Amino acid sequence: MTYNNEKLHSRFSSSFVLGGSPCSGKSTLAERLSTEHNLPYYRADDHMWRHLEQAQPQAQPTMFAYSKMSWDEMWSQPVNKQVQDVFAYYTEQFPMILADLLGYWDQAPIIMEGAAFLPELLKKSGVRSEHAMFLVPSKRFQLDHYSQRDWIQAIVDSCQDPDQAFANWMERDHRFGQEVIKQAQSLGYQTIVVDGHKDEDALYQQVVEHFKLSERL
Repeated sequence: MTYNNEKLHSRFSSSFVLGGSPCSGKSTLAERLSTEHNLPYYRADDHMWRHLEQAQPQAQPTMFAYSKMSWDEMWSQPVNKQVQDVFAYYTEQFPMILADLLGYWDQAPIIMEGAAFLPELLKKSGVRSEHAMFLVPSKRFQLDHYSQRDWIQAIVDSCQDPDQAFANWMERDHRFGQEVIKQAQSLGYQTIVVDGHKDEDALYQQVVEHFKLSERL
């Protein structure tokens, strides 16, 4: 699939994307945007396991390799490699996401959300700055909120060294977020660092104003 697909350009030009790194509140804001503005919502994470099952060793080598890994194998790798892999993973997954989005061709503008919407990939897809925003948590905010998620503890407990696995995971996501900020700012996209100083309502209003939803809808 090519990035200059006419239908995809039309889809992106009328829709809104929330990208960034995990634990920044993207999903919460996207769900609220969808509900309050009556917009279909495409959440990339909802399709992650299906895309992973479809991965082929030659077309999606990073995704395919991760589909065969245990949690311990995944989180015990050097953090630098994990960061490189997560960018490669999302780059391989993106054409699958584009194929999904073609299914929304006849619908109204939609909300798209997920870490897989990397700034460089959106730029190649012709997404203008006023149609995308990237949220990244501060390191402290990320640690505080990840620690409250029971399902994460279950994953790291399956590793030989749970404390090191969790530390690697947090450092990977932090470095990923910092790189997303650099990419986004270099390409003219707006970013928000979520550190807890603004509540959900304030962040929501900032997103609505950036997207100019009251005018466009």
